[in-house]
Amino acid sequence: MNTREQNWLNGYEALKHYIEEHKQLPDKKKVENRGLLNWWKYNKKRMKQGALDAEKVRLLTELSNMRDIKQQNIQQQGSLF
Repeated sequence: MNTREQNWLNGYEALKHYIEEHKQLPDKKKVENRGLLNWWKYNKKRMKQGALDAEKVRLLTELSNMRDIKQQNIQQQGSLF
């Protein structure tokens, strides 16, 4: 695996961990999270342009679905109170 691929996977794992912990994408107002959010936006843009391979598209879609499911669960829990 080359350095570019390893860096991409590192970004993916960092964002996945962030979403698992915080149940959302990083807040753009928090400087310490801006790098993760920029990574997400850049790769979503590349995905729409067709510039990513199928495996990266699958992983980004998985992150997007994970975020959507977690947000739905939070909204449902909030409506119980």
